[in-house]
Order: sequence, then structure tokens, then C-alpha cells
Amino acid sequence: MKKYYKEQNSAWVDVQQFLPQEYRWEQDFAPEESFIPWRNSTLHVERFPNPNASHKVILLHGVGTNSRLLNLVAGAPLAAAGYEVVALDMPYYGMTDNNEPRITYHDWVEIGCDLVRSEMEADGRPIVLYGLSAGGMLAYHIAAETRLVSGIMGMCFIDPASETARRRMSTRPTMDEISFKILPALPRGFIGKVKVPVKMLLKMEALVNDKQALKLLMSDKCSGGASVSLEFINSMLEYEPAMAFEDFDLCPIILLQPEKDNWTPFSVTEPFWERVAAKKEMVTLGNASHYPIEQPGLSQMNDAMVKFIQKL
Repeated sequence: MKKYYKEQNSAWVDVQQFLPQEYRWEQDFAPEESFIPWRNSTLHVERFPNPNASHKVILLHGVGTNSRLLNLVAGAPLAAAGYEVVALDMPYYGMTDNNEPRITYHDWVEIGCDLVRSEMEADGRPIVLYGLSAGGMLAYHIAAETRLVSGIMGMCFIDPASETARRRMSTRPTMDEISFKILPALPRGFIGKVKVPVKMLLKMEALVNDKQALKLLMSDKCSGGASVSLEFINSMLEYEPAMAFEDFDLCPIILLQPEKDNWTPFSVTEPFWERVAAKKEMVTLGNASHYPIEQPGLSQMNDAMVKFIQKL
């Protein structure tokens, strides 16, 4: 079944009241919506096409947003700067119609890799990945697997092997115990069938600092209020990248670190940042939350991304 944001979801419209005026969309403005068949499901894709763009940017959400929410803060500004932008809803999120009996994080990586390869085969233009929240490490995993990416832009890079990262991700120490010690011991068939709201396991209350915006996103089952299988969470925590951090020098990486990120401050990214061999730089986004709706951080993020791409 094909589902469209313009018809079946209003959270992305309502959240714009919390964005700076210049980031709010006119009523008839929106990316193109299309669909990709995948197994028994239909993946939802958004695109700001630009055949003359020097680069394509693929946006990757984490466990609290979706393609449309990323397009509000990053996709539309990048398109206005002259780049082609592609954003994908992963299974469990956005307008993707998920009909799979089981979904793991490995599936997300596979979907992302397939998209990168498809876009590269289409016209050979360089591809840059942008990842918000868990999308940052997803971008790294895709880049390491495909070896086709020209640059990575991430809001954070969470290494679940790090105890610091694990505890910052979880809602409370008891959830840390459940997520990282109990889940791996349970039968895969069982945890593959059991779905829970992400906010029960992960620190979703820190998704955005504005309380009204948070309430809106947490009630949206296409983003902050989504449910996933326990197997998906477990597979995300256990995933082993195709390349060790110390060996990854395939492309430059920029960390776009929100100054007031109460979920993933720099200490969460630091274990990855200290080890990764790639050329790297960090920009602090003033006053910004995990999902960056505040100024000056929002504009600082988009300015930094344009400068980063121009240097590739």
C-alpha cells in the first residue's frame, strides 16, 4: 500500500510552528514522493531532484524521526543550496509500508546500501550521507559496506560497544540492563515478534528540548512514537561494521554536534571519534537540541554542510 505524507500524516505540518520562519514550508511546497518495492514491503522515498547538482545527499533518520522531519531541517535547505536530496523512510518509520515478519538493523543497512548503489549507478554523481541520531552511525555502516560514499555528515556517531554510549541511549539503568544484557540471551524467534514503543527503551524524552514539540513528536507513531521489535534493538546493539573505525579512511566525516543535545552529547560520540581514521572535523550547533529546531544552530548546521560538500 502506498502512503503519502500529504494525505496520511500531519505531525510534520504541526511541528513547523516550532521552526524558524524561514524553515517553514509554503502550502504547496514538498519533495517528490515515490516508492521502492522491497521484499513484501513498499519503501517510501522523498526527493528534491536536481540533475545539474554536483552532489547527491542521502538523508538517514534514526529511531525518533523520519524522512519528512529530516527534510524540514536539512533536506529543503540543501536543495535550496543546489544539491539533489534523497530521503528514505526505513521500516517502522514514516510512510514506508512494512509487511515483513521480522526487521533487523541489518535490514536497514542493506536498504541504505542498495539505495547508494542504485543512485550511483543512475548517474555516477558523488554521494554524501547525512545521518541524524542513530542515522549517523547508520551512515558510517553504509559507507563502510559500499565504499562508494564521498562524505559523511552526522549529528552523532553512537558506538553501542561503548558503555558510556549505552547508558546515554537508555531511559534508565534498568533499561540499560534489559537492552544490553537480557535481550541477547532471549530466543530470536521471540524477540523478533515482540514490538515495543522505542520510548520504553531509549531516551526519547531528549529528542527535542521544546516540550510542546516533544509532545507532538512523541505522539506521532511515524516518528518519536514508533514501535520496533526487540530483535531490531538487539541487532542494532550487536551490529559489527564492515570496517573497523581505525581502518576507515574512505571519506571525510563532519560531526554536527548540537550544543544542547541532552541525549547524545559529544561524550557519546567520543569513543568513535577518537578511533576513526578518516579526516574529520566538528562543528558545534549553538542552542540546538538533538533534533535541531533552534537558532542559531539550525542555520549553522546547514552552512557547515554546504561548506563541507564544497570541499569534497
